[in-house]
Amino acid sequence: MKIYYQMSTKNASFIKMHQYLKAIGIKNNKFMLALLDPDLAGIDPHDPNLSAYYKGKVLAECMVNFWYFAREVVRVPDQGGSGKGIPLELHRGNMALFFCSIYNMNIFLELPRQHGKTLSADVRYLHLFNFGTSNSTIAFMHKALDGSKDNLQTLKNLRECLPPYLRMDQTFSRDGKNAKVSDTVLRLEHAVNRNKIITVASARNKTAAQNTLRGKSIPLLWGDEWGFAPYNEIIYLNTVPAFKRAADNARANGAPYGILFTTTPGFLTSSEGIFAYQMKEDAVPFSEFWYDKSYQQIMDIMNSNTKSTFVYIKFSYAQLGKSEDWFREICRTMNNRWEDIRREVLLEWSQGSDNSPFTLDELETVSRLTKDPDSVIEVLGGKFQVKLFGKIDYGRNGKPVDPPIMGVDVSGGYRRDSSAITIIDSKTTKVIGTFKCNYISQIELAKIIVELTQKYMPNVVINVERNGVRTHCIDRNVYVSTGLIALTYGSKSYLPRLAAKASLYKEDTFNDHLLTGE
Repeated sequence: MKIYYQMSTKNASFIKMHQYLKAIGIKNNKFMLALLDPDLAGIDPHDPNLSAYYKGKVLAECMVNFWYFAREVVRVPDQGGSGKGIPLELHRGNMALFFCSIYNMNIFLELPRQHGKTLSADVRYLHLFNFGTSNSTIAFMHKALDGSKDNLQTLKNLRECLPPYLRMDQTFSRDGKNAKVSDTVLRLEHAVNRNKIITVASARNKTAAQNTLRGKSIPLLWGDEWGFAPYNEIIYLNTVPAFKRAADNARANGAPYGILFTTTPGFLTSSEGIFAYQMKEDAVPFSEFWYDKSYQQIMDIMNSNTKSTFVYIKFSYAQLGKSEDWFREICRTMNNRWEDIRREVLLEWSQGSDNSPFTLDELETVSRLTKDPDSVIEVLGGKFQVKLFGKIDYGRNGKPVDPPIMGVDVSGGYRRDSSAITIIDSKTTKVIGTFKCNYISQIELAKIIVELTQKYMPNVVINVERNGVRTHCIDRNVYVSTGLIALTYGSKSYLPRLAAKASLYKEDTFNDHLLTGE
């Protein structure tokens, strides 16, 4: 199937995202402008005088092309406006959400306040409800039933802004009468494809949580404000078996499926906050490099994580194009309540102001000093990413002018803690690179060290550390603590036999070929 790209679209936000991806070197940078029927390039789906011929073409495109639907058809209700709505704004956050959803991935999404995470989810589910599947049930959950009802109403409002011929909110029986379908504050049924959207009440106790969605065949599930949903762990564990069966059936029939959790950070003093936090920590972080990867390559990355089936999507307000002036204004709007600002705008999971040993001014200073990476490099074939801050100054010999210092903290496997790498400039002591992952194996961690050393910084000084033990020098540039499995530095290989010689390693744990590939 030939794919065209609608460069003439009037939705400027989609053009902007294309230009952004092109600027950062993504080759597949026009997917959000996809158009299967080139005859629709200059057609306005909202034209009241549109012929039946073109209405049919628009409908056919919506059935198979979500990006066209979101770009050209969706209108967001504008309060106090004309009533016709305004085009959907695409940004890095909802672009990632839509991309992963199309691949039927389980998603954990965090976006700052006022960046449309709920609206974007509703846009996706409206497309699935109206065009994307049939005879399927979509469940809307929220920390409170009123929230589920509000999300359903938002979807209905979006539907009302569609051209009448795309709403599909009425059908007629053979006798010419309107067919009856359910349309209440709690439930919506499609008149044509028999899809259903149901709202789910919040659980008031453990027994209710166990039975919330237990045994129900639901291939599409959305939990909003997941970090605040009472008994979310119990709900999730009792829902997963039935969901998996429904998802497997949907996959076999070529129908969409997947779980979406959207939330702002919860409190780590609550059980629901702790569970949601651990879910996002165990998930695979989304990377915009994925836009250049095949479906199988992305699945290989996802399947390398043995802890979770979820992808974690998070973008800061700065990454979504908002300025510091916007941040100051939103702080004013929130009455400078720093605890709420940290959670809802800065996306910080906190233990609450009462438990913090720091003052509000100190916390604000820390947040302001935190910066997003300037770039990332993929390692181990794209399975992991190392964040870079600033640029490394390389000499003519291809080595950094000032040898970097790499500190490595190998996870001990306790409480699912993370293995981490921090790289600093030896001259300025500024952090120039970081890596953290709580599901990486020690072998993979060692291979990352090897790759970073051999490809990017051959003169790096490496210190592998583990708390509570001495650090040993095994070479002029390599320092190792107990817990190191193996390390290759430059052209030399520090394999188990060397570690054993230094009394740092059990010889029979690994074989020499693990890093050499022999």
